[in-house]
Order: sequence, then C-alpha cells, then structure tokens
Amino acid sequence: MNTILVTCATSTIGQRVVKNLRNAHIKVRTGVRSLRKSSKILGDNVEVVTLDFEKPDTYLAALEGVEKVFFILPVIPNQVEITRAFTKAAKNKGVKKIVMLSGLGADTKSSSDILRWHGEKEKIIRKSGIHYTILRPGNFMQNYIVGCYSKMYANGKLTLPQGDAKINQVDANDIAAAATSVLMNFGHKDRIYSLTGYSYTNMEIVDLISNIIGKKIEYVDITEEVARAKMKKCNVEDWRIDTTIGLHRACKEGLMEAYSLDLKNLIGKGPTTFAEFAIRHKTIFSS
Repeated sequence: MNTILVTCATSTIGQRVVKNLRNAHIKVRTGVRSLRKSSKILGDNVEVVTLDFEKPDTYLAALEGVEKVFFILPVIPNQVEITRAFTKAAKNKGVKKIVMLSGLGADTKSSSDILRWHGEKEKIIRKSGIHYTILRPGNFMQNYIVGCYSKMYANGKLTLPQGDAKINQVDANDIAAAATSVLMNFGHKDRIYSLTGYSYTNMEIVDLISNIIGKKIEYVDITEEVARAKMKKCNVEDWRIDTTIGLHRACKEGLMEAYSLDLKNLIGKGPTTFAEFAIRHKTIFSS
C-alpha cells in the first residue's frame, strides 16, 4: 500500500512528476485516458492504467492499493463534479493522502471559471476526510511556448488581453519538483502552498526574450474580442475560450501577482527566472 497514483500523467506537470518519481525508484502508477499516449512515461517502476475521468468505472481499478494520489485534472467544464466523484472513490479505496494541483488565485467566489473551479475542488478535497496538500502554482512559463502563443513570435508580436499587469510566472520543472518533494516526504499534512516564481509584465517578458534571441518582440495589449477571434482561428472550443478569457481578465486585474517562499522551501533553491527559462528554450523563441 505504498503506490503513488499520478493522474493526467502525460500532462505538462504530470509527466515531470512521473519522471522524478521514477528516477527516485518510487513505485508509481500512472493514470492516462489513452494507453497509446503513454510511451513518454514508461519505466521499470511505472505501471500504466486507464483512467478516464469521464468514465467513473475506471476509478476503482486505478485506485486499488494506492496510498497517495497526485491529483491533476484536465481543463474540462465538469471538473468539480468529477472531483467529488473521484474523491469519494479514493476514500472508499483507503487512499491516505491527496496532493492536488490547483492554481494561484483559487477562490469559490472568483469571476474566473477556472479559479472558481479550483476553489470548489479545493473545498471538496479539504472536506473529504482524506489528508491533503494543495499546491497553487502561478502561470506556467511553458504557456509561452505552446499552442497559439508559440505561433506569435514568428510575427514578432505577443498579443494578449492582459494589460500591463504583473503576472506570477513559474517553471513547470519547479512545480514538479515541489510536488515530488511533497509526495516523497513526510509532513505537509493538510497544508496549502503557493508555488510562485517571480512576477513580470508582458512587456518585461518580451524585452527579456528580445535580448536573448537578438530579435525584437513586441507586446500588444489586445481586447478580449480580438483574443476571442484569435483563439477561434486556433480551433479552440467556445467554452474553453470563455474560461481562458476569464483567466486573462483575472490576470489583468492583478489577481495573479503574488510571492511566497513556499516553492523555495520545498525545492531547496530559488525559483527559475524567466530569463533562465527563455535561454533554455531559445530555439523555440527564435523560430
């Protein structure tokens, strides 16, 4: 009964936590919706099981013999209901601890769908009767190199509806290191940690990128309507556009600026700076 289950194991954070646990020779079970996509998380001490959050009948087998769960959910509109059902199943199977990936600014009263969902999920976990640790990271730096964001640099512009607000930026590697520390070590019972890096405006970010790649990148503060149209061109679903716009609005209102020593205390070093991240991914930013 010492197995750790990592849900959404092929996600940005999930796959990094699996790798960390695998390298530490910890027995880890990885929950994935499609076994075809599991090749990047395979290892000698890694067990891969089907875990489809839209199919509750996959929960019990995934949770069999599990002591701890690193609980990540994809961005889906029914994630609060899924959290309720999954947590109930975890309690029934005798899970001792849930480490939940939430988000900075989580609040049941937030006007942002994503932040409100995070707040409601936290409430379910906290009232479940299972010991918990909740991790609230800032904005993933990796968001700047995936999806529609990554296509902007070729045109020399980063276009976002976030004004000149400072937004906390944290490297996914640091988040995964903190989660791994919590999963592998005693303590952290019934705690909430804010995993923050440094805060930057988007103007500061494009200046950093420009200096590193030797090419001028411009930040353009666009309206929500323009942002919505751009996401439609990327074939983003309407509900996902709405939730993303809500998160952009929260950023613009300053709700994503914060600083805590929690991350440094958990990983034993200062957080990655955006300059360090940009140097590491110079090829992507230069393309």
